[in-house]
Amino acid sequence: MSSGRGRGFLGDFKRLTKQFAKSKIGVIGLAVIVFYVCLAIFSAQLAPIPPVDHQVAAQFDIPAWGTIFPQYRNVAIDQTPINSGFGTQQDVSAWNIVGTNLSSSISPATSPSSPAFTGSVLINSSFPANLTASDPYLPNGVVLFSMSQSFKFTGAPPPHFDLTTSVEPIRMQNISLLYLNFIIFNPSGGNYTLSSTTSGTLASTIEILRTGIGQWDVVDLPSGLLPASGIPAYADAAYPSGIIINQTGTYQFEMQVMGVPAARATTGSVSMYVNTVNLHLSGGAYGILGTDNLGNDVWSQLVWGSRISMMVGIAAGLGSVLIGALAGIAAGYVGGLFSDVLERVTDFFLVLPFLPLLIIITSIIAANPVLIQTVYVWIILVFVVLSWPFIAILIRAQTVSIKERQYVEASRALGGGTGHVLRKHILPNVMGLVYSQVALNVSGFILLDAALDFLSIANHGRPVISWGIMLSNALPYATGAPLESYVWWWFLPPGISIALLSLAFVLVGYALDAIFNPRLRAR
Repeated sequence: MSSGRGRGFLGDFKRLTKQFAKSKIGVIGLAVIVFYVCLAIFSAQLAPIPPVDHQVAAQFDIPAWGTIFPQYRNVAIDQTPINSGFGTQQDVSAWNIVGTNLSSSISPATSPSSPAFTGSVLINSSFPANLTASDPYLPNGVVLFSMSQSFKFTGAPPPHFDLTTSVEPIRMQNISLLYLNFIIFNPSGGNYTLSSTTSGTLASTIEILRTGIGQWDVVDLPSGLLPASGIPAYADAAYPSGIIINQTGTYQFEMQVMGVPAARATTGSVSMYVNTVNLHLSGGAYGILGTDNLGNDVWSQLVWGSRISMMVGIAAGLGSVLIGALAGIAAGYVGGLFSDVLERVTDFFLVLPFLPLLIIITSIIAANPVLIQTVYVWIILVFVVLSWPFIAILIRAQTVSIKERQYVEASRALGGGTGHVLRKHILPNVMGLVYSQVALNVSGFILLDAALDFLSIANHGRPVISWGIMLSNALPYATGAPLESYVWWWFLPPGISIALLSLAFVLVGYALDAIFNPRLRAR
């Protein structure tokens, strides 16, 4: 018996699929829904960069593809040619590490300033006393070891760059001073030594004090230091990074760890953790959808924001229709007092100011430090509670209509009980309306959730992103920031996504309604 029911269900599903495939608007809507469902499910893979509180580039960078437009043609694209941690041996192998009596090993030690990187490389190097000094700016200075890596550069010269590394010296033997030195070699063979003192003025070296042994030291060298250095090459340079990185080709970056041997020392050695080395070239264009006012990735916000919209819309749509369908079938089939009570409840909800009531309820939830942690769960519950009576009254009317038909009366006359009538006659004829109502209500809940987030009801400083919050954050710049081109790349994607996804569910709902509604069904 169960096998026959299974074959019957499978046959009904195949017929439904064939009928649905004939509806062009239904297929288009379903394709859009599948696209956004994939965004929500695979958000961690499609956008691994955190969507909030994680600056990836300069503020208000346009999308990288925006350079096809004439007004952005000369904008440099953000690049990070060197972005290295040392969590695996493969990370270490990407570097050419040179030194005397050199050894290196992976360590789990990480810098507090770079929690995204999961490890460090411990480098040990020693030197003989007769090693020749190698830096004209550092008297008696010698290179203890160096790390170098090549990178290719294409595009317009970047207006700025940032060079960052985090290191922890753990031992200095017979070394009076320890320094870092950075050199960039361009494709033409020229080289630029880029180092700064701890005071921030460009000089020959970055000094690491003995008091810093056993502590992490983060070195950040922005190109903005170059004009203030007093070096003639940068004296009148508005964009000094364009002098250093100004041609297409293969560059080489080198980080030198230098030291000055102690007086009368015959040998010396150094041991140092290197956690990160990063060279970021800042242009005015970044990624798929650019950046916001804080330098956060807009593409990550769009992808992760799809989770909130899909979760709220689908969960609220299914919950409200499920409760409404059960109440409507019960009221329509049983009738009497139960039906009268449902009508009065529906009348009560009809006179409620829906949106103002939602704003009040969600504001109360958001003001509670405990409830705010699950604010979207409460929003879904509020949507369900306020919406199910309207669906119940539709299902009740359909149930009453079916219950009075002759074939249902005949079924009762032949001995069919309540369970048989509900299972064989009521449910099959009501499910079409249920399917279409789910699809139609999801779109409404997506729009309603976006409206609440746009009004900042559900945000209140929580580190979460949604399409409505994106629109709310972009609004001041979208209406009054001509220098940032009115941030079209920030507010258009969530706005279009809300409209597309809502329209897609409406199209699917209309297609299902046309299949199940006898008056609309194609013959």
